[in-house]
Amino acid sequence: MGPVSVDRADFGAFFASVRGGHRPFRWQERLLDHILRTGRWPDQLVAPTGAGKTSVVDVHVFAVALMASGHPVRVPRRLALVVDRRALVDDQHEHATSIAKKLAEARGGRTVLARTADALDSLRAGRRKPGARPLSTALLRGGVPPSRQWLDDPVGCAVLCATPDMWGSRLLLSGYGSRAQAWPREAGLLAYDTVAVVDEAHLSQQLVTTARRVSELATVAEEPLGVPVLQVVETTATPRADAGVAVGVEPDDLDVDEALRQRLTAPKPVTLLPLASWPIPHSGPARKAGVMALADEAVRLREAYDSTVGCFVNTVPVAAAVAEELRARGMKTELVCGRLRPHDVSRLRPPMSTLLSITGDREVDVLVSTQSLEVGVDLDLAAAVTELAPGGAIAQRAGRVNRLGSRTTEVTVVVPAADLPAGAQSGPYQRDDLAAALTWLERQSTDPAGLAPWALREPRPPAPALRRDLLQRLELAQAWHLARTSDDLAANQDDLDLWLSDNLDEPDHEIGLVVRRALPADEADAVRLIEKLPPRQHEAFPVSIRQAAKIRERLKPGSILVRPSDDAPRPLIDDDRLRPGDQIVIDDTTELFTADVVDLDGNDRADDVLDAPGEPGPGEVVLRIERDTAAHRRLLDAVAAASEQAGPDPVEIARLLRVHRDKLAPRPMVAAAASLLDRPADAPAEAEVTLHWHDSHDDQPELVRLIVVDLRTATTDAELRQTWTPRRKPVALRRHAEAVAERTETVATRLGLNTALVEVLRLAGLHHDDGKADDRFQRSLRAGPASVEPLAKSGVQDTRTIKQLRTASGLPTGWRHEQLSVAYAWPTLAMLGDRHRELVARLIGTSHGNGRPGFPHTGQQLVDNADETTIALYDEGRWDELIERTHIRWGVWGCAYLEALLRAADGQVSAEGS
Repeated sequence: MGPVSVDRADFGAFFASVRGGHRPFRWQERLLDHILRTGRWPDQLVAPTGAGKTSVVDVHVFAVALMASGHPVRVPRRLALVVDRRALVDDQHEHATSIAKKLAEARGGRTVLARTADALDSLRAGRRKPGARPLSTALLRGGVPPSRQWLDDPVGCAVLCATPDMWGSRLLLSGYGSRAQAWPREAGLLAYDTVAVVDEAHLSQQLVTTARRVSELATVAEEPLGVPVLQVVETTATPRADAGVAVGVEPDDLDVDEALRQRLTAPKPVTLLPLASWPIPHSGPARKAGVMALADEAVRLREAYDSTVGCFVNTVPVAAAVAEELRARGMKTELVCGRLRPHDVSRLRPPMSTLLSITGDREVDVLVSTQSLEVGVDLDLAAAVTELAPGGAIAQRAGRVNRLGSRTTEVTVVVPAADLPAGAQSGPYQRDDLAAALTWLERQSTDPAGLAPWALREPRPPAPALRRDLLQRLELAQAWHLARTSDDLAANQDDLDLWLSDNLDEPDHEIGLVVRRALPADEADAVRLIEKLPPRQHEAFPVSIRQAAKIRERLKPGSILVRPSDDAPRPLIDDDRLRPGDQIVIDDTTELFTADVVDLDGNDRADDVLDAPGEPGPGEVVLRIERDTAAHRRLLDAVAAASEQAGPDPVEIARLLRVHRDKLAPRPMVAAAASLLDRPADAPAEAEVTLHWHDSHDDQPELVRLIVVDLRTATTDAELRQTWTPRRKPVALRRHAEAVAERTETVATRLGLNTALVEVLRLAGLHHDDGKADDRFQRSLRAGPASVEPLAKSGVQDTRTIKQLRTASGLPTGWRHEQLSVAYAWPTLAMLGDRHRELVARLIGTSHGNGRPGFPHTGQQLVDNADETTIALYDEGRWDELIERTHIRWGVWGCAYLEALLRAADGQVSAEGS
């Protein structure tokens, strides 16, 4: 029997399977057909609020499955959903993850989901890891550690959910929150075989301009790759004649799709509520009056419509104050804003709650939010009260009300009782935008349809004024500058704002604030702890860098800075200038919160939620046992006694964890850690044990901390997997090189590259680690006698031992084996023409993200008795010239894409233990 596949007629059934039985609207079918007919997404997606724009995920996944099933038109493998709303990014990621889970669970049958899963699986190269899903998903949002697994699968179907600065910085080879070594591969995979759908594009005009310019510059090359370049889609409720090809909701659709007509045309009357002092001030009686007015109106609407009502405000402090007032009145109130960490928001999402879903939760009286829930989140609120905001924001807030169009409703807007004073500002909104919105609302308040989505097509809500003099156009010379990712010359965040931000005065970059229980007072001990247990996505509060500057004044000494570009965490000092993607770890006694929201004026504390997942999945198991309870002390004493002679034995520690489990917390983590540790000696390691000892008063070391870390995602650490393998046996260099060459050839062939480029990539894979044959490097891999043949990966499992071996090997600081690999391989590549020889050499030298365009060592420093080739490459400038010539021939982003393919193949092979 041949492979089970899908065809176009299956789309309705697929859509219903991932959408709770709902069939696609006509415009969604039209979007799929346009993509299948042209191989391109439209330039503009025209869909009013409530029309189902998040369905682009469903359309993308099915279109890629059709391509995998033999449909003749090539479509992009990766979808990037980009929107300037944290909650929407999380919501889109939740939907994409839900589809991925359903596909994984359906494998092996003949249902449409099973056949779609099989089709997507057929795209992949290499062995399928246990638990791997047919669809890769990634979250790229400020303040949380970025997803990285998507980088290892350039041929599979993927959905990336990102904020503009996190996505745009990666496209420009300067990814916020990523190591510099990862920048080229991120940029390459985003510039090719990807479609970016920019939601609320009027808020990200500079980003759209830059992304489309990158699409143009990616084709500036003497030898195009033959892979589709980045496609950029704007979403909007109202089409522009000059925006290119548009697909979306058409008037005739309302005659056919009754549910869509109901959603878009059901009246949403708007009432204006004058407030004597608006914008609401920061303090004093007028502030209290404003909070009371919002709370009063929320209570009235709740009593009138007997279901959850929304209360949208413009600042986090007002949101927290309104929520506190409503709770004092006995109203069950939930607060959702951008300064909540993902763990806290997850409590309001299925399966824990239905509040942030179309079903809703009638037990919740009021949902208070800032602009976080304006767009995309599938809410069906009974009614809403909102502060005055720009027209687009008001329209989006109203879009969360009566979303299905099945009830009677109203929207109240709190407005100034008198003219707005000069310079007035409410949250991020400026006076001119607020004044224009007020004039528009006065007109809409006389229309029976009010804020119904279809009624807002004309006159459309006033667009916010551009907060910069002009949009910046990226030039080729600037792209070459950005491509120097190994140099300090690469653009800093202020330079990137020119190409990414609509507001140069206050770009909204973010860091993550992480709370940890009993952070050690000793800075060195605190660093060791955070190095072993770095911040995880679910525990980071997103905080803007502007806010962080004020927050730092309230932090206790000993807070830890975690920066992806640094080798290790370190104490935060006054001179540190925070960068996008940084994380700061603070002690759980820090009073900086109000109702689990970061608040500059707050006096509450937040809990440590590192080990909160009730049923930890792969990569999520972390266990900390410290001397903080009697039960923990008894376990640590038993582990210390068992480890005194031979060091920690994972199987024995697993036994002790089970013996003491009933008195240890958190129990799910204890049980999961024991299961991962209890592995046969010849099986791949699934967890790593670290014991922290302190010298006690009697000079006898005392075990103060036991840490167990899940290794099932350790292979996503690009630096670690250069010398580490999940299997306990070392990997021979020749075997690893041949496996990478074969995998690279497979990946390049499946992507449709021409025969010459396939061979280039194969040779690069075969020689990328030649430099590891150096005797000093070999000494860094083994604790015992020399191996019969050179190794690529160490059999040593303890990362601390790996670092110690590297220090004792005699290698100079910063030494890169791939720099030597180029010199070793250069004579072997003589049979190639100059162009392809130089490209193979480039790919070898940049195979771990370094050498763009230089290395830290000269030829003489790299190896004793350097030959003429090595000296010419690294002492006489030939390597720099080679980098420039390959940029001319294959383009800045083209070279980055080819590098990404080689590095992905290497990553896949390493993750498999080869």
